[in-house]
Amino acid sequence: MTERIIDQDAREKIVSQLEKNFLVEAGAGSGKTTSLVERIINIIITGKGKINEITAITFTRKAADDLKLRFLGKLEEKWKQEQNAKRKLRLEEAMKNIDSCFLGTVHAFCSRMLRERPVEAGLDPNFTELEEEDDRQIMLEAWQLYLTVLPSQNPKLLEQMNEIGIHTEQIQTFLLDSKDDPDVDWIVHHSDKPLILSAYGEFIDLLKEAESYLPAAEPDGGYDTLQQLIIKVLKKAKHIDEKNDSKIIEIFEMANKTIKVKLKNWPNKELGRHYEDKVKDFINVTLKPLLQQWKEYCHPIIVDILKGGLEQYERLKKSRSLVNFQDLLIVTTNLLKDNSEVRQYFQQKYRFLMIDEYQDSDPLQAELMFLLTAANPEEKEWTKCKPKPGSLFIVGDPKQAIYRFRRADIDTYNRVKHLICEHDGEVLQLTMNFRTIGGITKVLNAVFEKELPEKETKYQAAYRPLHSYFNNSGKCLEGIKTLTVPGEYTKKDDIIRKDADNIARCVRHLMNKGHEAKDFMILSRYSESIPVYAEALERLHIPVNISGEVILGDHKEIKELKLLLQFLSDPGDELTLVAVLRGIFFGVSDQDLYEWKRSGGKFSIYRHAYISDINENAKEKIIASLEMLRKYDDWVRLFTPAVALEKIMTDIGLYPLFLINSHSKQLFKSLLQIIEMLKKQESAGTGTFFELFANFSKMVEEKTTVANFESGGNAVAIMNVHKSKGLEAKIVFLANPVKKVDPAPMITKHINREDHGSIGHIAFLSKKGFQKASVGLPLNWEMHKAEEYAYLLEEEKRILYVAVTRAEEALIISLSEKSNKNNPWERFLHIEKIEEMSLPDMVESSPEREAAVSFSAEFSADISSMRFWLDNSQESSYVKWSPTEEKDYTEIADLERDHGGSMKWGSFIHDILEKLVNNQDMDIYMAQAMFKHQIPYSKIEEVNDYIKTVKRSFIWGDLKIADEVYTEVPIHLVVDQQSSLRPYIDNDTASEKVFVKGVIDLVYRINDNWMIIDYKTDRLHNWQEEDKLHAFYQKQLTFYREVWKQIVNSQSVQAELFFLEKEKSGFY
Repeated sequence: MTERIIDQDAREKIVSQLEKNFLVEAGAGSGKTTSLVERIINIIITGKGKINEITAITFTRKAADDLKLRFLGKLEEKWKQEQNAKRKLRLEEAMKNIDSCFLGTVHAFCSRMLRERPVEAGLDPNFTELEEEDDRQIMLEAWQLYLTVLPSQNPKLLEQMNEIGIHTEQIQTFLLDSKDDPDVDWIVHHSDKPLILSAYGEFIDLLKEAESYLPAAEPDGGYDTLQQLIIKVLKKAKHIDEKNDSKIIEIFEMANKTIKVKLKNWPNKELGRHYEDKVKDFINVTLKPLLQQWKEYCHPIIVDILKGGLEQYERLKKSRSLVNFQDLLIVTTNLLKDNSEVRQYFQQKYRFLMIDEYQDSDPLQAELMFLLTAANPEEKEWTKCKPKPGSLFIVGDPKQAIYRFRRADIDTYNRVKHLICEHDGEVLQLTMNFRTIGGITKVLNAVFEKELPEKETKYQAAYRPLHSYFNNSGKCLEGIKTLTVPGEYTKKDDIIRKDADNIARCVRHLMNKGHEAKDFMILSRYSESIPVYAEALERLHIPVNISGEVILGDHKEIKELKLLLQFLSDPGDELTLVAVLRGIFFGVSDQDLYEWKRSGGKFSIYRHAYISDINENAKEKIIASLEMLRKYDDWVRLFTPAVALEKIMTDIGLYPLFLINSHSKQLFKSLLQIIEMLKKQESAGTGTFFELFANFSKMVEEKTTVANFESGGNAVAIMNVHKSKGLEAKIVFLANPVKKVDPAPMITKHINREDHGSIGHIAFLSKKGFQKASVGLPLNWEMHKAEEYAYLLEEEKRILYVAVTRAEEALIISLSEKSNKNNPWERFLHIEKIEEMSLPDMVESSPEREAAVSFSAEFSADISSMRFWLDNSQESSYVKWSPTEEKDYTEIADLERDHGGSMKWGSFIHDILEKLVNNQDMDIYMAQAMFKHQIPYSKIEEVNDYIKTVKRSFIWGDLKIADEVYTEVPIHLVVDQQSSLRPYIDNDTASEKVFVKGVIDLVYRINDNWMIIDYKTDRLHNWQEEDKLHAFYQKQLTFYREVWKQIVNSQSVQAELFFLEKEKSGFY
């Protein structure tokens, strides 16, 4: 322990100078929360303010909860110690009214103010706050709606969109990426379209000239890159429309690569060099500048489309009284800026504003806090707002500013820092570290003194040394050490697995010597490898807590489950069926599948005739697999989607498979969380199995935040560095020595925060395989990109600072003996005299022993009785039947069908036709329905053709003169043994009663005659076989007709099938 606290003067100012505004730059482990709490208590104890006048804003909800506990504990401690009656009474009142002190996130604080003054803010008093996923869905819905109205509202923009060859799916991605920056004005520069055709002709002529010198046959070792380019480009050029500039650009993009010739592949070396030089010159002199000009031409068009989509998104939110997190900040800031009466009201209510972790805050928060504390409530420019004395207290550490990807901006931080000083405040430095021992901080100081500048720059915080309060403790494990993966492990995945095994063995060994699991933290720079480390620990029976997100879709078992659900959402898809059969759940070999097909077997769950010319074992396996899939198909039709999913997952043995493959418990938890979310969506109206499949697919490919309930908190913490902010552990491992990512290829934005707003430069990149290719670029993008890159490189140093300052006693850094080129912790490997962590040869896992259990005779009897009751309860007490769901599709499985039909498509078309008949505005509803049913916008012409088909048919003429019209009529009735309807029910049950449910698509009455219409979206390849379809659907149609006769008490009821793909029908 040191003899004195180096920054004691600054700490005394925090608690004593309550009339002064401060920005406290608190280094890692400096006790900033303690300082903040003590200042709040001193405001109360001195009578400067009451607890309800104090607001403390934190970065996360968890931080708010922790602050509240610390605050209450300190209040009680001070109350017990206080001798002065007046001061003691103030503390007592504060404890009684602690809930009146706002402690929470800035978004929660904004919400509180807006709900108090919604009218002045221009909001519905009952506005709803959107969570991130709900906000995303609203954005997608708005985009579909915008696409529907775009042809009529802005046909020129739609024409430009088609001209540049941009796809709606690409724009959708751009929208999702930019929706959280509504305060940014994206800079555009309109330029003329470059002349492409003449350059294209010149390029093709050059390649054709070179083509004449290509070898007749592919050389040994293959064509060189120039020859490959010639062959690919000329092949593609044969099939493109030269009037379509975007297609020519595709060819230019194909050619925009490095080429190198193999001189031996050419008739002579001179020819090879000649064409290499000519093609390279064309690429560098003509093609590259043309591509740049084209992307700069496309950029403002894409921005215009984005603006239209975002405006539609804002209108949709407003019409439904919805606000997202950014809206909360923007609307609150505008309310304070534009309404001085409201600002004064809140200034009197919240007299003291405390901001924690400011370096990670949204830039809008700076504007909000200066407006709220301004001495002049009429001042609208936030940088000119001088805070009232003692009203503003900010805590942050610019060396820990690591959330640039979430809009946190070090420029704004530095601006606020200078404003505090300009407005008679003071910046204080807390450098005393109460977390980490001196043996670590001394080494880290040497590293960061070189990495960080002496004075702050626009990109980086200034270096501040860490002064440890605690010296080395003399324990067997302390200080900085390395843990090396041997050089025999050369592949990335093998290195990660070995590193995980090394760390797990170390942890187990130390736990066997007395450490608890909660003493350890494993940090990875990125999230992707975290499950590997969790699985390694769990193999040694070590409890684990994963903080943050995992991506389930990376696991093979989940990929296979997605494939199975995809098939069950469209059981007629033969290709997907074959993929499912080959997968891990059924394990049919390619050879067996080939023999099955060659012998006449069908890849269908509805038909598999007896095949003799095939191995008996293979035949049994395929037939059993098809039967199992048929069972799953029945479940999909019998049960709700979520129930069907759970039954399928249990039946295929997904959970035991997780255990066999040693996956962590976090995978189970994440999957269960997703199923619960699907159930919630189902209860909210997402009712089809295809919708469940679509939502499941999206959820498993996105990062899922894992809920942790492990061992009452006594578990090893595993997380990426960003999740570790504010946390600490006795022993910290810096894991995964083989992934370091260069941020340059991922840069899409550069934003300049200015006093009067924010201007930004945005590039549009589209995923192309594993890479991203630009499709629209702002003017001078490389300059703006380089500027953003400079910020990100400096931020990477701060990320490392956060990682290494989590440790209390020991910091253990993973490295690879083979290479550390891609080791994110490489900067720390040059530390002199760093010791290697000794790795135990063998460790005992010490699993908890299962307790022996014995039951009394009385308890056993109760259990036996319960089992008897459960067994009896499994017998059906009633029978359900549906004319739609209970049909045996094997009867028409041999009919050849064209591509494009599916259950999803049928549901969508029925939805559209219902709204058409009910005279709903189809321009508006079409987008909503396409979004709801996940139908791509490219299908809109086909949908419009269906609508025209109906309007040309006799149905539309009948509807115009009909006396009554009903759509999507639900049928629910009980049919007993004596009912005239019983013969129409395909059910072998002897049950007295059958519960029947169904839906009639359309029924209408003209005079005394009723007509039932049943829409069908079947896509027969040969409509000469239409009679088979009529026969198949006849019983369903007849049943509906007989039911309707009873409902309306009339015999004058007709029923007709209406095939949308073929205008042909039959009477029954």
